[in-house]
Amino acid sequence: MGEFRTWSRIKGESVLGGILGESELAVNSLHHQAIRDLGAGYTASAIAPDGVIEAIERPDAPFMLGVQWHPEYYASKEPMARLFNRFVEACAQAR
Repeated sequence: MGEFRTWSRIKGESVLGGILGESELAVNSLHHQAIRDLGAGYTASAIAPDGVIEAIERPDAPFMLGVQWHPEYYASKEPMARLFNRFVEACAQAR
């Protein structure tokens, strides 16, 4: 289900790092566009070896995390299941 790419880095102190518990992860990258410049307040929490930003977050928001791959293809498998579980928890807390 798509090309796999190994991240050279998932920031351990990031929201994503805390959710996944991984410092490196193979993901299915199907994109032909990528973030070049982050908006104010956003940080890159995962970067591919070629420099493509694979995940962003906004630390001052209750829960704002964006990924540049397709975790829904592997939603029932770890560690992607943890990502979806955390999203559901954040939605429940926001209600």
